[in-house]
Amino acid sequence: MDSNATLPSVGQTWLADLGPDTPLGHFTVEITFDSATQVSFEVTGGAIKGRKQTMEYTTTRLRDGLYVVRWTEPDAGDHVTHIEDYTEGTCMASSVIGGAFVQLHGKWTRVR
Repeated sequence: MDSNATLPSVGQTWLADLGPDTPLGHFTVEITFDSATQVSFEVTGGAIKGRKQTMEYTTTRLRDGLYVVRWTEPDAGDHVTHIEDYTEGTCMASSVIGGAFVQLHGKWTRVR
């Protein structure tokens, strides 16, 4: 493992389509890795559509193409951990949102 790894997606935007069966409805979010330490997102589908934030993140490379990405959303204080598989095109999001644990998984696709 490399806990100081740089994501292959720095400078890119990716879509996490976490499916229709979530507590937030059909939850989709575009995530832009602005730099090796800053990430921005915009929720594009689901109950909190339109929510946007920018924050710092950390990452660990588990193997080629597989990364753990962590951040805390400054406005809500929600803690998010993503497992992003750039090889298989999948992601899993584990979050503590408003004190409740939520775990989602779905497709991971480059948008731009």
